[in-house]
Amino acid sequence: MKRNSDNKRQTGSRTNRMFNTGDGWYFKTREGAMVGPFADELEASTQLEVYIRLANTGLLPEQEESSPGRSVTNSSG
Repeated sequence: MKRNSDNKRQTGSRTNRMFNTGDGWYFKTREGAMVGPFADELEASTQLEVYIRLANTGLLPEQEESSPGRSVTNSSG
């Protein structure tokens, strides 16, 4: 589903989604889920870009049990 704000370019919003904890880098989705950990900021940033592209094309799997603040681990380990 597209949002009205999707057509507007939002600067800085992606960097605000990334953060570091003691165990690695994470990014937060628009829905509030945390995805990670990633080894470094570059990997987290790259995976955030992939996530956004998949979301924009509707290719993300539906997550029925998704809840805000839920930690989602990455598939790279």
